Parts: sequence; structure tokens; C-alpha cells
Amino acid sequence: MSKIPIFDTHAHLDREEFDSDRKSLLRRLESGTCPGGLVPDELAGYEIEMTGVVIPAVDAVSSRKCVGLAAQRENFFPAVGIHPNHTHLATEEDWRTVAELAEQDGVVAVGETGLDRYWDDAPIKTQIEFLYRHLALSRKIQKPVLVHCRDAWDDLLPVIRTIKNLTVQNTAAKDTAARLCIGVIHAFSGTAEQALECIEHGWMISFAGSLTYRNAKFAPLWEAAKQIPLDRLLIETDSPFMVPHPLRGKLQRNEPVLAALVVKRLSELRNEPLAMTAAAANKNAERIFRK
Repeated sequence: MSKIPIFDTHAHLDREEFDSDRKSLLRRLESGTCPGGLVPDELAGYEIEMTGVVIPAVDAVSSRKCVGLAAQRENFFPAVGIHPNHTHLATEEDWRTVAELAEQDGVVAVGETGLDRYWDDAPIKTQIEFLYRHLALSRKIQKPVLVHCRDAWDDLLPVIRTIKNLTVQNTAAKDTAARLCIGVIHAFSGTAEQALECIEHGWMISFAGSLTYRNAKFAPLWEAAKQIPLDRLLIETDSPFMVPHPLRGKLQRNEPVLAALVVKRLSELRNEPLAMTAAAANKNAERIFRK
């Protein structure tokens, strides 16, 4: 049986959706077992090996919870931050909490931050202010930042163009991608052109369950997946959200093991052997988050 290494770079395992069966979830992660006993045809004949999970926060409370949860398992890695849709509720004390937690040795990234016009819960001006705060914190502590962008590319790209000086300079790294990584555009939803511009400015691109969806409206996303250099690719689930095809509609909740469906689709779109794509995505995540 062929083994697929999976490093889920974005899973909200601290959320209440996992409270009732977190122990069984952890057992599934250890064994590489799909939830609900469902094994999609796409994964038949493969053994899933979970090598790591990044657990990002959305506010000060969840930042503390993510740090605590990650401390319980060797391959869990917390990120702390304030989600754009929570910025209008954040106090200065909340930000101090995030900034203090971010400096802890076990915390691997800053975020989830970013911009969101889909829900538009917070004024875009407030979202941008907090995005810059996260970016500055990232530079200060030399840890990558996790960025969310939904229906806000016209707002995000101008920010990205102005922050080259925020690049995390990992001088010990031998390859360019590691030396220049600012952070990750998580659950990427843009075009090939937008992805390549982000890469030019030092970002990694992470694909989630949306890459597996067969609706024609996702064609620009499929094209982006084909064009991104192999050393800039990451995979994620954004659990509990974005259940991938063919389990979409069959499961109420996503789990990190199902990132295997994302990398399977990624390899198909890129016309690469699954082993090659999975190994590259895993190596990229290890390089960035397991320092």
C-alpha cells in the first residue's frame, strides 16, 4: 500500500464542532482513517500518514485554546491571531495577548489574519489595520503569517506589494522559497495571475477543499494550481469547513485526514505522480512550520 504524507497547514481543531468527539478525532489522525468510515475511491490503495497539523486562531480566546491544544501533541502546531471578521470586536488587551503568545517557542505562525469582503462583518479599514499589525509582528518575531482573503483581492494585493521589507529572512535556509517566505495565502481562491504575484513577493500558496470541486466557476483555481512552482505549494483542509469532493454533502464536518483528497486533485491537475506532489507539499510545510 502506497503511503501519502499529509501536513494539514490550516485546521481549526479548537472549534466547538470537535468538542464532542475530539478523542476519536485524534485516534483517526494517528491511524490515517477517514471520518465516518468512508474511504473515497480516490484514496483506495493509499495509506495516509499525518505528519503535522497547523491550528490557527481567530481571536485572543481561541489563540490561548490553540496553544493549549497543540501542547498536547507533538505534531500539532499553533498559530495565534485575530481573523479579519473578528477585528471589529478586538480590544487592545486582545492584541497584547496575541502578541505575547506569538513569541512563545511552540507557536509557529501569526494568524489567521487577512481581508474579507464576503461577510464584511468588520470595516475594511479596520481589517487592513490589523493585517498590518500581524505583518509587523511576523517580522518582529521572524515567524510566517497566515493570510485569509475572500472577495478582497483588490484590497490585499496593494498591501502585498508594499511589504517586501517584512520578509522573514531565514538565512540558515539553503533554498530561496524558505529564505524569502513571508507566509501563506491560506485556502487560496484567486487566479493564476494573483497566485504568481503573491509568489513573486515571497508567499506560499495553500489549497483547500475548493480545489476538488467540479463546478466550472472553480476553473481559474484549477489553472492556478497548474502554474505554481512545486516548492511554493501547501495543502490544507480549513477544517471543519470546505469538505472536499466526493465527500461534500456526505459529511457535516471536514477533518485533516481529508487533505489527502486535496493533494490527490492537485497532482491530477498538475499531471504529476501523487507521490511527488504529496512529498513536495509535505516538505514545504515541514520547512516552514517545523523549525
